[in-house]
Amino acid sequence: MSWAGKKSVIDSFRSLFKKKEQAPSFSVHTISRLECQIQTWEDSKAYRIPDRSLSESAKRIGTDAVTLYRYFRYHRGIDFRTYRTRLRIEDAKAMLLAEPDTPASLIGRRVGYRDRSNFTTHFRELTGHTPDVWRRKNSLS
Repeated sequence: MSWAGKKSVIDSFRSLFKKKEQAPSFSVHTISRLECQIQTWEDSKAYRIPDRSLSESAKRIGTDAVTLYRYFRYHRGIDFRTYRTRLRIEDAKAMLLAEPDTPASLIGRRVGYRDRSNFTTHFRELTGHTPDVWRRKNSLS
């Protein structure tokens, strides 16, 4: 998708939520179904798949991008990408401790990051340390 295409999608999402009172209302059934689908996605560790867009992730979960966006924004108070990033970093932390000889860059790839730079940036934002420093500080040895 070109930048112009991405910009129009972003602008569409923004225009849907200009006013607070436009927050969508989901039925109890819809919320329950979404939560079940998200839990299945999480349990299967599908968040490790390096999806390029919200649409790809939504498809894996079993819904559409707009519904997923609205659900996370208004029912969980977080955007989907931040949620997925937190899952990946928590997974990476467990792997860093369980596999002390595995390079952090490989663990980053295994949890869904295509390059070490992105992995290190997100890891540092959430933990305050690079993966290697975090592992040294938190290892039991």
